[in-house]
Amino acid sequence: MAQETENYDPIGTILIQVHEDLHQLKEKLAKFPLDERGETLDIQNLETAIKRTETGLKIHIEKYLNVVNHHVLTTPINDGQLYSPHSSKWLLPAVLDQKSYIFPLEYECKLWQPQHSTFPHVFPRIKEKIGLDVKIMQDPENTRHRAAVNANYGISLPYINQRKACVTVQKLIKGSTITNLTVLPASRHMTPYFTPIPVLQAGASKGILSMIEGLIPPIPRIAFQDPPIIPRAAPLHSFDEALKIPTAAPLATTQKPQPIPEVKISLRKQRSKGRRSRGHCDKKSMKVTSPSSALKLPWDYDFVIYNGVIDKTAPDFLAFKEQFNLSWGSIFSLLEHIEKFLRDYAIPEVKIKGTNLIAFLPEFELKNKLTRCDLLSVSENPALVQMMLNLPGQKYMGPHGKFKAASKIQATWRCYKARKFFLAFRQQKWASGVIAIAWLLHCHRTRLKKILKESRERHLQNFRDRAKHLAANWNRIRASRRTIIHIPSLGYSQPVRQNIADFSTKQNMQLGRLCDILDANVSVIYICSHQMNDELLLYYTKILSLQAAVRSGNLEDRSDLQDRFKIITPEAINIFTKHHMCLATHLMYSPKAIKRIKNLIRGREAYIVSGFLHRDDLAVADMLDIPILGPEPGLAHLYSTKSGSKRVFESANVPVPPGICDIYHHKQMIEQLSQLVTDHLEIQRWIFKMDYEFGGNGTAFCDILSHLKCRKWVLKESSRYGHEDWKKKWAQEPALLKISEELAGIVAQHAQPVNEKRFPTWRKFLHTFLSQGGVVEAYPPAESVTNLTVDMLIEPNGEIRVLSMGDQFHAEGPFISSGTTMPQTSVNPHVLSSLCLRIGNACKMRNVVGYFSLDLVTFIDPSSMEQQVWATGLNISYSDQLALTQLTLYLTNGHLDCSLSTLKVPRFAPKKEEKTSCLKALSVPSQATRRYAVMTSQLRHSNLSLLFHYVFLQMCKAHGIGYDIQDRQGTVFILYEHLKRDRLGMLTIGEDLQGVLMTFARNLFIIHQEISAPNMQGETNFKTTINDIEVILGVTEENKMRFEEELQSDNKNLSKLDK
Repeated sequence: MAQETENYDPIGTILIQVHEDLHQLKEKLAKFPLDERGETLDIQNLETAIKRTETGLKIHIEKYLNVVNHHVLTTPINDGQLYSPHSSKWLLPAVLDQKSYIFPLEYECKLWQPQHSTFPHVFPRIKEKIGLDVKIMQDPENTRHRAAVNANYGISLPYINQRKACVTVQKLIKGSTITNLTVLPASRHMTPYFTPIPVLQAGASKGILSMIEGLIPPIPRIAFQDPPIIPRAAPLHSFDEALKIPTAAPLATTQKPQPIPEVKISLRKQRSKGRRSRGHCDKKSMKVTSPSSALKLPWDYDFVIYNGVIDKTAPDFLAFKEQFNLSWGSIFSLLEHIEKFLRDYAIPEVKIKGTNLIAFLPEFELKNKLTRCDLLSVSENPALVQMMLNLPGQKYMGPHGKFKAASKIQATWRCYKARKFFLAFRQQKWASGVIAIAWLLHCHRTRLKKILKESRERHLQNFRDRAKHLAANWNRIRASRRTIIHIPSLGYSQPVRQNIADFSTKQNMQLGRLCDILDANVSVIYICSHQMNDELLLYYTKILSLQAAVRSGNLEDRSDLQDRFKIITPEAINIFTKHHMCLATHLMYSPKAIKRIKNLIRGREAYIVSGFLHRDDLAVADMLDIPILGPEPGLAHLYSTKSGSKRVFESANVPVPPGICDIYHHKQMIEQLSQLVTDHLEIQRWIFKMDYEFGGNGTAFCDILSHLKCRKWVLKESSRYGHEDWKKKWAQEPALLKISEELAGIVAQHAQPVNEKRFPTWRKFLHTFLSQGGVVEAYPPAESVTNLTVDMLIEPNGEIRVLSMGDQFHAEGPFISSGTTMPQTSVNPHVLSSLCLRIGNACKMRNVVGYFSLDLVTFIDPSSMEQQVWATGLNISYSDQLALTQLTLYLTNGHLDCSLSTLKVPRFAPKKEEKTSCLKALSVPSQATRRYAVMTSQLRHSNLSLLFHYVFLQMCKAHGIGYDIQDRQGTVFILYEHLKRDRLGMLTIGEDLQGVLMTFARNLFIIHQEISAPNMQGETNFKTTINDIEVILGVTEENKMRFEEELQSDNKNLSKLDK
């Protein structure tokens, strides 16, 4: 019977009981005599039954809903219903797990037992059905359990995958649920004196914070035991509200009640009354006190600590201890720390605030340490305490103050001694480290210098050995099949290379070297400083394929010569993009390019023709094991400087402009320049040239004579002494003194650098000038001055040849060459050839071999009216003019005779009507005709980058700009690279000089008009080049008219003599 009662479902039993109560009520109402007017219907029975039904249903429905919704069951307690005999006696488990219904064993036998409740009447007609439903609902494993609960009570139970019959009893843990946190932090609860809810051991292992923040599971599976004290809302009253004593004080539990403000309740009477009246207290058991003697609220429990000792018998402290006795262990530890701190600092009196102390308790448990700020936070008067703590020496006023002071003094002294020793040791260690690193770097640098020196000496010795072999076998090599490796490298020093605009393009302006394949025994390997695309390769392939067509005059005779030339780009160019390395250095660091060159020259005679030689050229030659047609790099650098060339010209005994060389000091420059000005009063302009610069970059000029204040007096003195006496020192001394006084200021104020972008001021130019060294020379004292460039070759066997001669034209000033006209027409060819051969012999005497170029200037001396030729510069390298001359000879099949300054081109024989073979027609000797060429590699226009090369060539073709193979005249362009495309070279060939100049200027004008807009002219030198050519055309026309007049006068004189 007990087992059967144990299996009853409380909800079903309640419903049966409700049904029986309603049935009894129905019977009572049926038996009530309605005709008797003296009696009335007893409504109390009806109200009692209805109230009991509502209460039972409400309580148990809430329990079931909380179980289904996974809520922890907390049932509110009503004082009026606590001891009611009709209150519900059915309890439900507090936790329903997500996956299965799990109830602790200690509750299974208790929570599901009805307490002495019997049902006397059960209707037979529904007994069997109710019994079946009760069995189904009591068996959770039944398949119809969920449907039965839903049908009878409208409750949808969750789907359960696995059900567990029972779990083992878990030990109840009270207090701390984690290792270092016995109480929740102050930020996790509203009231600092809140007592934590006891949890089971399984829930404690999951962490109490998982219930608050959801850190571990989304729904914490922590099983709570029903707390002994049921929480409820405490009544709060306003301070302004008048005191009202309740008539009854309901008791919620049998625990000792908390004191209510301003009311003292006798506990003994209250308990006796509670037993007698079931929770109602009598007014006689209460004693009302005055507000002054009322007990304090929990948050007002403050206490005082005197001299670092707590009076444990003080009422305030006892009340505080009684209020927070549940966590007294942690509070006691904190109070010990506070007492020790106050004793150490000899604080006489501190009032501790209980609320602040409880709020600080969780933080203290975490760090287990008390600081000054923590003490101030729990004290009521922190300002006074802080003032006492800040007193000097206060920390040593405690019981062990002397010992602490002595320890502090000893520790400070030891720390000072250790710190002093450590600083000295650290400085010594740092110094030793610096010395060691410096010594290691010095040794490493010395070792590298030694290795580099030995390597360069080995390269130089190998170069000399190969040069001797080349000189001994030059005649055989020149007549046999050979490969020429052209490396147009500009091996200037690093400071010079860094200041050259578009340095890589500058090294690719000699593509005319490819025309060495004009000799059938020559193959060319050209090292290019840019990666050439297919368009440029196709362009140069077509130009070089015209060799046979130029000879025959028939375009269909073009031949593919791609096996005769190769263009190789070193791969290091794409790696060292911002290092301003010369092309030879790039090739040295390009093993793939070196390997390809080795494969191409294997089994053939080969030699290198470089540009301006660098020591890395010797390394490349050593890698390839081939000679270089050129001098040692040291000789090339020495005699290519302005001062070095002066020595060569002096040894050759050729005329040079008056000047001084090897200037390295400002005082030296002023003294020697004053002497020059005094000796040559006819010179108006003086030129300053740096030793290692080229192309006019390191040039400045100053018109000194026109700015001299003593000019008239000096000229008067010169004319008074005469030309012969003026050369003597005693005659020049007064004038020299006055010129020296004015010269420094005149040069500083009126000297003008040519390249103003690089040298915006004279001071900056002078600094670089004195650091490199340089020369000061006279500018020709004439209005019309012509500059010439002569290219020469000293072959390894000692033979000297003149390869090219041209007159310069200057588009960007008188000191920057923009191009040349070839052959030259300004100087007598025999005079020029003689002068050049003398300079060539002087270079040969100094072991100079290979290609070099001379810069000359010619003018009409105003004093003697005779033509003068001065040698002004020597550059031991392959020049741009020589490369364009090679292209001219390739496209015209002509012959340049420098001794006569003529370019002769064979003329085609006219075709006869009768059929003759081509060989017979070509065998007929044809008359030669002259050609002139205008060539430049310095054209620049920023708008050219807007056009692709094929578009540019199509535009030129549309305007009739091209080359005629049969007439051997026209225009050819030299394209350098395909990325920027803002620079190009142009070669124009014609029958007479005036006509070719006009064609050149016309081509430039058309191109400029096509690529320039009125609002976008761009940066260009086209206009200045056209203006300079127009000046040359005017001079040419004037010379032509003068030549015709002289010819007519000569004819008249001859006719008179004949008569």
